Amino acid sequence: MGQPACKPEEVRDRASAALPDVRSMLASAVARHRAGEAAAGDLYRTILSAEPSHGDVLHLLGVTALQAGALEVAEGWLRRALAVDGTQAYYRNSLGEALRALGRPDEAREQYRLALTLSPAYPEALANLLRQPRPGDNASTLLERFCRLRSATANELLAVADSRLLAGRLADAGLAYRAAVALEPATVQAYVNLGATASREKDYAKAAIAYRRALRLSPDHPGAWNNLASAVWELNDGPGATGFCRRSVALKPDHPDPYANLGYVQRSQAQDGDDFAEAATLCRRALRLNPTHVSALNNLGIVNLDLGRLDEAERLFRRTLEAEPKHPDARFNLSLALLKAGRLREGWELYEARWKTGQLPAVNAQLRAWQGEPLNGATILLHAEQGHGDTLHFVRYAPLVAALGGRVVLAVQPALKRLVAGMPGVAAVHALTDAFPAPDFHCPLMSLPRLLGTELDTIPGSIPYLYPPAEAIGKWLGQPLPGNGLRVGLVWSGDPRPGLLRANLTDRRRSMTLRDLAPLAEVPNLRFVNLQMGGPAAQLADPPAGMDIHDPMGAVADFADTAALVLRLDLVITVDTSVAHLVGALGKPVWVLSRYDGCWRWLLDRDDTPWYPTMRLFRQTMPGDWTDVGRRVADALHALSRSR
Repeated sequence: MGQPACKPEEVRDRASAALPDVRSMLASAVARHRAGEAAAGDLYRTILSAEPSHGDVLHLLGVTALQAGALEVAEGWLRRALAVDGTQAYYRNSLGEALRALGRPDEAREQYRLALTLSPAYPEALANLLRQPRPGDNASTLLERFCRLRSATANELLAVADSRLLAGRLADAGLAYRAAVALEPATVQAYVNLGATASREKDYAKAAIAYRRALRLSPDHPGAWNNLASAVWELNDGPGATGFCRRSVALKPDHPDPYANLGYVQRSQAQDGDDFAEAATLCRRALRLNPTHVSALNNLGIVNLDLGRLDEAERLFRRTLEAEPKHPDARFNLSLALLKAGRLREGWELYEARWKTGQLPAVNAQLRAWQGEPLNGATILLHAEQGHGDTLHFVRYAPLVAALGGRVVLAVQPALKRLVAGMPGVAAVHALTDAFPAPDFHCPLMSLPRLLGTELDTIPGSIPYLYPPAEAIGKWLGQPLPGNGLRVGLVWSGDPRPGLLRANLTDRRRSMTLRDLAPLAEVPNLRFVNLQMGGPAAQLADPPAGMDIHDPMGAVADFADTAALVLRLDLVITVDTSVAHLVGALGKPVWVLSRYDGCWRWLLDRDDTPWYPTMRLFRQTMPGDWTDVGRRVADALHALSRSR
């Protein structure tokens, strides 16, 4: 407790009607009370014997009892004071403190509110009300009022900033944290929370700067090291994130956060089975420290999903959602587990959580989302949302939407525009970068399976559903290609997309090198044709021994050109990238070399897929091992060559 809430001059004014000796005694009692002398209580009682209805004395007796820990006695004195004069704000504030100490917080809050009603500029009542705010208290506004009533300390500015951060007012929170730093430059927590604010704004470079400043002030701050790890991870610095997580673990080995964080980093960079095993071990260690740790549960679920342990992955994602029902990543990850298991209906519903994960750009909120209602000739925009392969995969639904009575307009990546323009039922095609008229409805392509009720046995798998335009076919009919053998197109690497961290990490696992395909050179009567684009195509300068590869890609302008070229091939062998979907949509034979933690759309433990009848899957049998895959593909090519 602090000193008596009433000011000496207030006591003197209110005692003006008392006898002179009472006024003198009260002044002496207040002075002794402020000095911490126990004799003050005796003087208060002496005054009360002369004036039994002296409200200030009753209040001060209550304060004295409260400071001595006699809580029920204090409550009694304070209620007697309020019975004398219920309009005194500081009487109610003191009663609130007594009730709070008695473990009756709701009653205490009511007294603080009454005190503020009586005296809106009463900072102590504001501070007490905000010790344990309720949602209806509007903590942020009350804190700002408190700071306006008197000069704020750095800690009080931190409290204002924290409330703004919790309310999602990120710009305001950043201003308040910077104000706290200006007032007290050595306020470590202000820098830590500045970093958290910048991370929420996805400005990870600014977040890393803030965390580093906090660590200059407090090098042994485990939370700052852990948060710095998350920031540099988003900046694509895997080794830095690993090191910072380990530093946090070393400083606070009994805290689950850095173990869960390190488990996620390790899993995302995993290249072999040992990496996945270590990631699982780290997540389990976090769960031993806190069995309901949300990040550890979710991250361990991801590891099990990667390893094809779908039942365990589902259990962990559902446990995550029990702990935090609106956790968008857990909902999205659960959708992947269900889709991979072939439980499409429930999977599609949960797959909508992808929009809440922060990994996709938001759709224009002014557009009206289609929810499956009758179209009756209305224009509906079906738009790409993820990679080229995803667009090629799900654009098959455009004719189905047109058959429901809609005027279908597509918005796709520029490189796909010419190819999809000839699809049946498509009225117009725009590039995502183009301006185009607002439609009556819009729908992301990958939401169509949910709206159309696609299940495993109703997948629209009719092929071909894409056709290259006539001018592209004519162009490639005139291009020379190697003859006298089976023409086999090759793609050994995906698009690294370095600006998209998660896509980049997946690409590292799905991609191989041209040298990993060396066993194919042993197969006779093959004529290899390069379909690889981008940086990995430079590997053509040093192909495996005996592998002569014809490279026509200098003449390829877009996917329409690639499609026309594919029509002249007998087979395409590719890693899991957009070309796999292109060839499958064209109805041409395609062999897909799939990473161990394969995409959900290829299901589990099968070498075919209902999405593409002409596709054959060659899966890694061990994480990161392409050697066995290359040998099995070579064996299959031997068999195919002999059968021709």
